[in-house]
Amino acid sequence: MPTYDYRCSGCQRSFAARHAMAAPPPPCPDCGGAAERVFLSPPAVHGVMARGREAAAQTLEPKAARTGHGSGCSCCH
Repeated sequence: MPTYDYRCSGCQRSFAARHAMAAPPPPCPDCGGAAERVFLSPPAVHGVMARGREAAAQTLEPKAARTGHGSGCSCCH
């Protein structure tokens, strides 16, 4: 089961809970209030998926930045 990070809407306490993906958010352990899932950071990507991610990021860069040549370059790449 995955671990999720939550923050209570009432008392603002942060806590973690392990439960099934389809389970509803648990109540706050301090005040019993409603909790919302908090997304702290994206997961790390390693291996083959990382190479695909880097290639996709490069397609978002301007063409001059991808070739390594700045503006005014006369090599015709």
